[in-house]
Amino acid sequence: MYDSITSISIAPIVVAFLFVMGSFLTLATGHVFAQDLDPSAIVELTTSSGRTFRGKISPKSDFHTVHLTTSRGSIELSRPISWTAIRHLTINELPASFEKLATLITQVQRVEGHKEGPVDVIAIGPSATARENEVAVEQMEAGPTTAPVSSVSSWATFKSWDSDPSVDGLEVTFTAEDSQGLPTAARGHLEAELYAFRKASFSSVPHGLGAQFVKIGSWRIPLDQTFPRYDSRVARLPYQAISPATDGSVSPLGTLVIKLVVPGQGTFSASLEDVRLRPYSSIRDANVLRGNPRFYGDENPRYTPYITP
Repeated sequence: MYDSITSISIAPIVVAFLFVMGSFLTLATGHVFAQDLDPSAIVELTTSSGRTFRGKISPKSDFHTVHLTTSRGSIELSRPISWTAIRHLTINELPASFEKLATLITQVQRVEGHKEGPVDVIAIGPSATARENEVAVEQMEAGPTTAPVSSVSSWATFKSWDSDPSVDGLEVTFTAEDSQGLPTAARGHLEAELYAFRKASFSSVPHGLGAQFVKIGSWRIPLDQTFPRYDSRVARLPYQAISPATDGSVSPLGTLVIKLVVPGQGTFSASLEDVRLRPYSSIRDANVLRGNPRFYGDENPRYTPYITP
């Protein structure tokens, strides 16, 4: 009897306590959630390429592309990022889910509305205009309202850009950056030089063990002949007289030195080491060691294996 009375008298107190605690936690969670989803919240997105973008959500965002805006003086830069490229995201420096990002986009669109960007908003990314208009767009972006170039970052790899399978040259992706490391617009031209080891007779270069480190290509490309890729630009460097794709006396790796020449601002250099100049294939190497050709038909009939000095 005593146990029954005790359980009956304590039960309402426990229920009331749990109700109060649940209400408190709900209010606290709602407060944090509302704070995280403020339209001015700072979002940081890391893409599959390893790059990280930081800014505020633009009302132009949808459920295919996220538009992040970054203020720089009197202008704003808008960067489109595909949802499928996002690998990690935070809102106000706290880990967040895709559902919370979608909710934030909806809230920004409700508060700010779907409106066209002002005239001083520069869209960073692939241009929706025809290729012949890219020069005019680039000249507009490189006006006095943009930040000056402070450095250039880049990477390169071999590429085939026609119908046959053989390598045609190097494809260089480069980004002009300001003093804060953010992408900025530039006008001018790109210079590039490619260096690699090339086999020679041992008697001619005994100190090099029968190999010379020589320049095998040089290019000069105006920036209006490059094409955009997100907030970077891409230049194609076709192989010249000495082609690592067909000349086996050239090492498979090389050093590429690029210079971004911006009139009125200076020359900005970057050096890319161990750039692969042609594909690596263990099965083709094994086939060559057995006395068979490395390529067949019209793939690469002049190729001879490279022997490491």
